Amino acid sequence: MCILFMYCGDNDAGSDYRLVLAENRDEYYDRLASNMAVWEDPTVIAGRDLGASDGDGTWLAVSPQRRKLGVLLNLPGNKKADAKSRGRIVTDYVQCESSTEDYLKTKQSLLKEVNEFVLLTVEFGKETKVQSYTNATDNLTSWNEPCLGFSNSLPEKPLKKAEAGKASLKEICSKYPKVGSKDKLIEELIGLLKSKEVHLPDEQLENRSPLYQEFSSIFVTIPQGRYGTRTHTIMLLTKTGHLDLIEISLQDPVDLANQNWKRTEYQTDI
Repeated sequence: MCILFMYCGDNDAGSDYRLVLAENRDEYYDRLASNMAVWEDPTVIAGRDLGASDGDGTWLAVSPQRRKLGVLLNLPGNKKADAKSRGRIVTDYVQCESSTEDYLKTKQSLLKEVNEFVLLTVEFGKETKVQSYTNATDNLTSWNEPCLGFSNSLPEKPLKKAEAGKASLKEICSKYPKVGSKDKLIEELIGLLKSKEVHLPDEQLENRSPLYQEFSSIFVTIPQGRYGTRTHTIMLLTKTGHLDLIEISLQDPVDLANQNWKRTEYQTDI
């Protein structure tokens, strides 16, 4: 399970921000990962899923030079016996010059050979363009709402916690629209990502897993399954082109009795 909230301020004259993003990566505690960093290709900033078969997989990547962001969310469903890795879908997207539509055309064969997912893309050129694609339905959708929330469900059928988090994000961005209150904005975004409030009833979750209560909060923790929220990522892009990336990640090896969270930050102007 993962979850992402996004605020697009292009049309909000009172906000200093073009984009505010807050995302949680949920994963098995024993699946190795590396922290956010500039990759060997210096146009890519991302963490790395070291459990992916190709070693270059990630769940979220940004290319400031290409003004692109990609995020991969898993969809539960039937697993393919010989499924190929989805790990490079995000990095290949941010490394190419193509639009989301053109990029997907080049990946048609792979999209049919991997397990189901939702790919979220943001192109922040002159205007902010947010799109979602899922190979479950082969639908590419553009989103124009200022506040958005996505999790491990079809984008048009959000989980209750995604809807609740979207409402919370709207309130937070309304309270702290100016760069002078950036520290407070970040603090409240982290609080949102660490929320353990249960959002039930949720028919989708209840039909999906006997652990639906544990999965119904934005911050997930399932100690008995060695599974839960591993990484928080925050992205702030101002209308003047200043980019802040913040990652707070649970470090390997994960000891739940003595958790070690590391904060990594990156700033640039685009």
